[in-house]
Amino acid sequence: MLRRSLFPLGVSPLWAAFAQSASLVTPRDESFWTLLRKQFPLREGLVYLNAANVCPASLPVLDRHQHFLRDFEADPSFQNRAKFGPLRERVRVQAAKFFGVTSDEIAFTRNTSEASNTIVHGLNLKAGDEVALVEDNHPSNLDSWKNHAKRVGFTLNIIPATQLIDSPEALAEKVEAALTAKTKVLAITHVTSSTGVVYPVARLCRAARERNIWCHVDGAQSGGMLAVDLRQIGCDSYATSSHKWLMGPLEAGLLFVVSYQQKAVWPSIVSVGYSEDGKGGARFLEAYGQRDDARLAALDATFDFLAMVGMNHVEARIRQLTSHLMTKLAANPKVQLRTNRNAALFCGVVKADLPGVADLRALDQSLYKEQGMAFSVTPSGPIRGIRISPHIYNSLEQMDAVADAFRKA
Repeated sequence: MLRRSLFPLGVSPLWAAFAQSASLVTPRDESFWTLLRKQFPLREGLVYLNAANVCPASLPVLDRHQHFLRDFEADPSFQNRAKFGPLRERVRVQAAKFFGVTSDEIAFTRNTSEASNTIVHGLNLKAGDEVALVEDNHPSNLDSWKNHAKRVGFTLNIIPATQLIDSPEALAEKVEAALTAKTKVLAITHVTSSTGVVYPVARLCRAARERNIWCHVDGAQSGGMLAVDLRQIGCDSYATSSHKWLMGPLEAGLLFVVSYQQKAVWPSIVSVGYSEDGKGGARFLEAYGQRDDARLAALDATFDFLAMVGMNHVEARIRQLTSHLMTKLAANPKVQLRTNRNAALFCGVVKADLPGVADLRALDQSLYKEQGMAFSVTPSGPIRGIRISPHIYNSLEQMDAVADAFRKA
């Protein structure tokens, strides 16, 4: 159940009502998700379907952030700000528990991009080394490596995109076949933002570990979407953001670095709080200077909210919504799905093209203005289409409405 620490902070009546009534229904009931939707400040009539980009923060997260922001601005003294140290450490413990690791393996960043770039620029790579990448990585885990390779001189082995591969086993074999004796790093995305491909990261991390290859996982789309256990995955590092599927505040990210590998990473920024003694674990990677302490404190409510719903229920709901939508869209001859329909290979993200529609951007604008549907669009190329990424604040009824809108497009 939700910890009572949130309630003295002026929690909204809607949140209090939900906390009291949640025990009366279960996540198997649609009424549970109807109640839950009211815990978000989404305007009436908006069908928001862009979780892969940014999610609304829940009311308890907003309450907590605003509480501590006002507290900070009312008294920015060292004495008043001293409370934020213990609060930050409490959130670190929550984050570590959420991802199945220890608090000394968690560093706070601003987002996934910053966390991934910490690894890109922090590892000791040299000319002659090789970094294996998948083409459908996000730019923060693809272009960052390309940019750094130009400066350092290591080689990039870019594995072609794999949206419509037959099975997780075939996908794993394709990536493993690209690893060579020169490969020092394997950088993969857990769930791609482009088409929702779920990579078999545990198998790939095991393959990398057996070859003494560092495995970095971009978890921007899996943290808060899937029940992620980083010990089970076995990666050396993992990056994620609060503002996507975790439904937390903007500019609050997380970087995991397994304890026995931390000395292999150089910090990108060194400022007040930096220490080389190794006693602070991964904290040496977050010495950025002044931070928004109120924002980090709001992560407390972020993890509370997800814990109350249960990540198993969150993941099951996302799979239910996307599977329901995929089935509806697959029955529409106007639609060409870019997302793999193999249930083991997709989650959370559905990319659907309408080849008969010349201007997808115009359609996107029309659907937003006329029906309040908010998506993301890839206007051209091999993954052309409209990206639909629902979260737990969405409904099956909304999935039906999207399918109907595509039928009429």
